[in-house]
Amino acid sequence: MSTHQKREILLESGTNEVEVAEFLLGSQSFGVNVAKIREFVPYDHGQVTKLPDAPPSLEGMFLLRGRTIPLINLNRHLDRGESVRSERPVVLVTEFNNMVNGFMIDAVLQIHRLSWSNIKPLNPILAAYTPRLTGSVHVKDTEILILDLEYIIGEVFPKKMQELIGVEDDADQSSPKEIPVKGSLADKRRAMKIILAEDSAMIRNYMKKALAKAGYQVAALFDNGQDAYEWIVKTKDQAEAASKDITDYINLIVLDIEMPQMDGLTLCKRIKQGLRLTQFPVIMFSSLINEQMARKCDSVGADSYVSKPQMNELVGLLDSFLIK
Repeated sequence: MSTHQKREILLESGTNEVEVAEFLLGSQSFGVNVAKIREFVPYDHGQVTKLPDAPPSLEGMFLLRGRTIPLINLNRHLDRGESVRSERPVVLVTEFNNMVNGFMIDAVLQIHRLSWSNIKPLNPILAAYTPRLTGSVHVKDTEILILDLEYIIGEVFPKKMQELIGVEDDADQSSPKEIPVKGSLADKRRAMKIILAEDSAMIRNYMKKALAKAGYQVAALFDNGQDAYEWIVKTKDQAEAASKDITDYINLIVLDIEMPQMDGLTLCKRIKQGLRLTQFPVIMFSSLINEQMARKCDSVGADSYVSKPQMNELVGLLDSFLIK
């Protein structure tokens, strides 16, 4: 079965399962969600065109069946040195955020079907120094490090990421483009309590800043689905004990799909079907949004979905649900 075909059975709605492709850089195992992978192809130096003034880790443009795609040397990007390069490197071809990219790796090992509950978030202190990783998982005696490919793409192509997020070229590169907010709209946004769950430190930072600039209040922010779920349960109990409606505490929830401990599809299903909390919208914000994933979002009760990292589209979606 091809990798593309395997995507049809991945991330079954609300089962908290994921398939992770394990590959090697030197002797270290790394992993990536199979849902982001189009295929693996042998590396052919003759199919690579070097680019002038390219970032050091950008190997060049790789010719793949008549189409050229960027080829990123992961060993070089992660500062692992050139001495560990394989004699038969492989190109990992990915598709997410409506972009196709190639990543040069040393070898493909196998695909593991795992529970997100087995994937552990990085220690917060460690995560501050290793933003290119989102977590790790032990399979038998091997530790597999989960790469944040969105973060890596953002490092290699910062201008492209800025365009997607809505950052002006001459603006503060650490913040999304400011959205004009006036009068009653600002007041209405400010009154809303938004909950965010997103495992990528980079995207969390952009989301928080984008919503704050728009005037929305981020009431709680989580880097994994399990912590978010436990907070929601606790908040539901608190609301019931105080004889208040849950919307006094939560007005809308934005969830990533890929998250350690509990994925967004499972979390949404538990919110809507398990806890029976239908008083507020749940929006899926993910790099994996396509026709198939949209159907899965619908099946777990998500109210809408938007592809990362379009922050301005996310704010517009929040307005459509919350601003009457």
